[in-house]
Amino acid sequence: YHPVTLESLSSQEQFANLLKVLDNHPELRIIFTKANADTDGRIINQMIDEYVERNKQRCIAFTSLGQVRYLSALCFCKAVVGNSSSGIIEVPSFHKPTVNIGNRQQGRMAAVSVIHCGYGCDEIEIALKKALSIEFNEQIKDCMNPYEGNDTSMTIINLIESSLDLGISIEKKFNDLK
Repeated sequence: YHPVTLESLSSQEQFANLLKVLDNHPELRIIFTKANADTDGRIINQMIDEYVERNKQRCIAFTSLGQVRYLSALCFCKAVVGNSSSGIIEVPSFHKPTVNIGNRQQGRMAAVSVIHCGYGCDEIEIALKKALSIEFNEQIKDCMNPYEGNDTSMTIINLIESSLDLGISIEKKFNDLK
């Protein structure tokens, strides 16, 4: 979960709502990955540490899992909950549900495995129950990730090369202020 700066609720209020919902599900085992260096990231990270301290038997937190451990963890998780781009971009390839909270990822294409919800406890609770339901998981078992494709790396390289062929400069330009 990462801070969002242009919202009516503070990051602390938003994240507190998620933690309240998680309190309603003591059966869940939770892996937290900490917030990035955005504004209010330290507040969220402190809230994670305090939550894990109170729930040691079912929670663990990591500053970062790194790519291999994170993708490996996705194989074994029931759902990803938060507002990170990973829930939109990587998680659908694993046919796992994502509960995407709030507007941070607004405007991105999303697979049918992504459940969008607001910041309210009731909205998060409904989305989480849907993500954990057998019916929803059955629906998404063959979902397509819109960010996954054949030869994606080569497509990107070709796009960059064709842009450079058009004379687009890759050199940084600086303007002196007077």
